[in-house]
Amino acid sequence: MSKIITKIEAQKKKDNRVNIFINGEFAFGCSSELVYYHNLSKGKEINIEELKKVIVEDNFLTAKTKALKYIERALKSEFQVRGFLQKKEYEDSVIDRVLEFLKAYKFIDDEYYAKAFVTQNIRIEGKGNIRYKLIKKGISEEMINNILNEISSKDEETVALKLAEKKLKVLCKNEGNIVKIKSKLNTFLISKGYNFDTIKSVVNKLEIKEKENIEDFRSDGYNQVKENQWGELLSIAEKRYERLSKSEEDAIKIKKKLQDFLLRKGYNYSDIKTVLNKIIKGEDSYY
Repeated sequence: MSKIITKIEAQKKKDNRVNIFINGEFAFGCSSELVYYHNLSKGKEINIEELKKVIVEDNFLTAKTKALKYIERALKSEFQVRGFLQKKEYEDSVIDRVLEFLKAYKFIDDEYYAKAFVTQNIRIEGKGNIRYKLIKKGISEEMINNILNEISSKDEETVALKLAEKKLKVLCKNEGNIVKIKSKLNTFLISKGYNFDTIKSVVNKLEIKEKENIEDFRSDGYNQVKENQWGELLSIAEKRYERLSKSEEDAIKIKKKLQDFLLRKGYNYSDIKTVLNKIIKGEDSYY
């Protein structure tokens, strides 16, 4: 029995998509671009092999469109795009074709992606963390090593030292034991992905001494929050409180969520308590 296209109609909810009817029955949906490309029209006889080609081509076009929308929000690796399309249940042959298209037009480029990722993240963490994250994104170890080798140990240590100095001030506000301070500082730097040699060098440069040194850090950190960062802390807390109030009615839960949020930001409990009293209870207990 001949297969005749009896109707082509635009889909109501999707732009540039049409429904194809064969012998009076719905057969498949496809892009209007495909209709033009294959010269499909009402009354045209179509065979099964041609129909298969149409469907394959349509899968490619829809997969390509989804992939382009996926990568327009942020840079992605080839591995990430492949995983995204696999979740959409496209066949491997379609995915391979889409990836070839994206690479040909430089929409995805693993080396460029990896370099951009390293440049952005080397300011906030060590090579260890960056290496692990890039491996999870499907970047080859050889490529990762080549890029990370361009960053000197000195540059990495400079960033680690700045992060450690900031963390030390926070630790000294709530801890007076020198051994515990050093231990927590080491744990912090390890979590940031720095190696043993870098951590040892950084901790030695900080010259964390006995009680008088800790008191200096504590006093300096306290004054910094009270005099310079109070406005910032209050602003952050007020914005978060406003957001929480829109989705939560229980005052106790709001207070708990706001407190946890500010603790994660690195502020100490006494400052947070003062802020909570001011925002929630309207009390001015700063001085």
